[in-house]
Amino acid sequence: MNPLTRLFIYLLFSFSILFSKQILIILAHIALLLIILLYKKELWSEWVKYTKPYYIYFPLSGILFLCISLVISQRSLEVILVDVILATMRLSATVSIMTLYMIESRSHDILLAIRGLWFSSGIQYRWLDRLLLFFEITMRFFPSIQEQWNITERSQKALTIKKPRSRIQRTINIAKFIPDFIILNLEKTDNIVHNMLMRGYGTNSPRSIYPHIKFRLYDCIIFAGLLVVTVGVHSFD
Repeated sequence: MNPLTRLFIYLLFSFSILFSKQILIILAHIALLLIILLYKKELWSEWVKYTKPYYIYFPLSGILFLCISLVISQRSLEVILVDVILATMRLSATVSIMTLYMIESRSHDILLAIRGLWFSSGIQYRWLDRLLLFFEITMRFFPSIQEQWNITERSQKALTIKKPRSRIQRTINIAKFIPDFIILNLEKTDNIVHNMLMRGYGTNSPRSIYPHIKFRLYDCIIFAGLLVVTVGVHSFD
């Protein structure tokens, strides 16, 4: 399945949850969410790790909203309580499904799919091609830069350089070190640019891409079919 199609499915499901008004439709979405979680049970440990704070925060926010509404609103307690419960259910389900997507998918695949669709279209806008290239390089090299930053911090700790306890002082020290860190990476950046040019990554637009993730006919069918089903469901809401 194309990564763009997967993203569309998860986003459409999330918006469908948020726009649901009747409790039966919300419960149907939650039931479908539980089925998806059972199908992807190998991701449970990571999913619980990332969603646990939200399942603490959302009920507390609901209680706070309930108390404020009782003071300033003229509606009955039953109406306010139902609204708070439904809103908490919608937010919890939306966060759950999108967290599952973030665990399952990779941003790099999305960029490859977008560049593949861009390359297949044959449209030549150099600024957009460069923008996609910028995001792809950023996603590819950010982990190594982050690791290099962590190594630098561990080196300072090994040299018995005391780490400031104050957050403000730590921010000031990081701000002082950023220019030196950028200068240290300039040579690495030049080497990357030189290697890209040596491999034929020239100035022609649109640039070729590998692997080329194609947007096929069944992806279009999934797009149209799910959109029609979602609109049909909410037409009875």
